[in-house]
Amino acid sequence: MTATQTKRQKAALSARGKTDHRIDPRQPSAKSVPAEPNSLVDYEYEALDRAGELVKGHLLSTSEAEALQRIRRLGLRPVDIQHSTSSILNAELRIPGFGPRANDGEIAVLSRQFATLVHAGVPLLRSLSVLIKQTENEFVAETLRSVRTDVESGDSLSNALGRHPRVFDGLYVPMVRAGERAGSLDEVLSQLATTMERSVALRRKIKSALAYPLAVLVLVSIVVTAMLFFVVPVFASIYDDLGGTLPLPTRILVRVSAALTNKLPITLLTIGVGVYGIRTGLGTEQGRLRWDRTKLRLPLIGSLVHKTAIARLTRILAVLNRAGIPILDALSIAAETVGNAAIEAAILETRLDVRRGGAMAGHMATNELFPAMVVQLVAIGEETGTLDEMLETVASSYEEEVEAAIAGFASLIEPVLMALIGAVVGGMVISLYLPMFRIVDLVQ
Repeated sequence: MTATQTKRQKAALSARGKTDHRIDPRQPSAKSVPAEPNSLVDYEYEALDRAGELVKGHLLSTSEAEALQRIRRLGLRPVDIQHSTSSILNAELRIPGFGPRANDGEIAVLSRQFATLVHAGVPLLRSLSVLIKQTENEFVAETLRSVRTDVESGDSLSNALGRHPRVFDGLYVPMVRAGERAGSLDEVLSQLATTMERSVALRRKIKSALAYPLAVLVLVSIVVTAMLFFVVPVFASIYDDLGGTLPLPTRILVRVSAALTNKLPITLLTIGVGVYGIRTGLGTEQGRLRWDRTKLRLPLIGSLVHKTAIARLTRILAVLNRAGIPILDALSIAAETVGNAAIEAAILETRLDVRRGGAMAGHMATNELFPAMVVQLVAIGEETGTLDEMLETVASSYEEEVEAAIAGFASLIEPVLMALIGAVVGGMVISLYLPMFRIVDLVQ
């Protein structure tokens, strides 16, 4: 090291007004906090570049040792590394279920912008820098900074994206890898953006159709709970003073109200244990499989769930096939991202048959989860070499059917809800006032 570089290093360290926390590669920093396995931690580092200048930066890594290696791969010599203060504050204030996240809509917009930049010939690192500046979601921006750091150190874009499964799912990474190998990254990113935009639009329509019935059900639940806790006990005390035998509906209502109000802790504990048991059961592979099979058999929404899953499956397979991904890999990726365990199991069975040399349509024909139209068009696509076009046709057809089903569901659900509200609330009111018609007999 030259005398000039030594002076610059000492000046930089003294300017910080701290002790020189020089990093020994053989010994972890005393200030480091062990990260949870496979969790990303925001590290703030200071290092010397080749000219001896002090540089500062942030990077996401699973451990301090990995962070040090990545800093050195950038041609820097680490001087100090520690957890970012802002990262620690965010971790302390984070509420489970409300942590940083990226939604599909934001990733779709990002993919569309990325495709445009790559198609315009903008270098990859410059494109990532532009995306970081344009992204409003700080979690996504920090993820892109980490991706850019990995790419700067010589890693491929697909490998860098694969380190962030919370942002880039199992479909995104293999598609980008295929685009890198074929030299058509802009086309692949454009296909990903289109696929995600269609998925987001379809999901938004489903949520919009379900918003009204869910709001009504919540309102009815609040009204019923209020009546059971505050209204029914008042009537029950009046009827106790009058004596006599109450009608059967009134007795049932009074007993339900008494059980809820007098044994509230036990009721809440029972509900909590029930919710925990259901969530634990659904968290297992068998529990999720049974629940997803049940959803496909439900009246009204079962057909909608099935058509939505088939539309997503065929759309994903079409995109993967067009990107040149082998059919066995495409089936594995589609199984992971289809979103229904029952159809996932059927896809994996089809993959086993294809691996033995069978045709994909041949095994699909033996499973009732795959409609006849899907099987026929897949068979035509396999015979003519136009599988991606046939799958695209199936996906578009089923997406149109889903939209029509959503419209029909929205028009049907309103009278059904009105009938439900009348049956529940009206039944409770009638049960409360039935004894009034026998008030004279009760007084006597």
